[in-house]
Amino acid sequence: MDVFEAMRRRRMHRRFTREPVSEEVLAQLVRAATLAPMGGNELVRRLIVVSDPRMVKTVRDVTPSFLANATAVIVICTDLDRAEASMGRQGREILSLLDAGAAAENVALAAPALGIGISFVRSVNESALREVLDLPSHVRPDSLVGVAHPASTPRPAAPRREPVVFRDRFGEPW
Repeated sequence: MDVFEAMRRRRMHRRFTREPVSEEVLAQLVRAATLAPMGGNELVRRLIVVSDPRMVKTVRDVTPSFLANATAVIVICTDLDRAEASMGRQGREILSLLDAGAAAENVALAAPALGIGISFVRSVNESALREVLDLPSHVRPDSLVGVAHPASTPRPAAPRREPVVFRDRFGEPW
């Protein structure tokens, strides 16, 4: 699938079937996440694939913002110690979040080609999520990507609004 077609077809799903996602598809989504850029080309990203139904339910239970009934979750984390050691405070506080977003978007772009739906979430209960996933204190969960077979095709994407784009300086028309 062409990347622009993937961008056009990408959706955030809220309803999924109960059919488990195959290991092969999960591996392809993980591969897509690992192809995302990383600040300083430093390996600070950590991925946790949660597919055991009991664990997925527990992750959902401790993440109130997780509205979807996904059958698997890819948790995108950052090794904060390594990020700071290689890129300083900016790497720890800013670049690592950009990297996590890039990884999540790569998963979102790969999903339509694989017939999979996804949903992004940010945990609002980080301490509970840390406990459930046995995260060490230096690893921060940045994004959760719910992964599953969509229950139905969601309505068409909302009409795209015209972007606000300037040339050379803020306020100068494109």
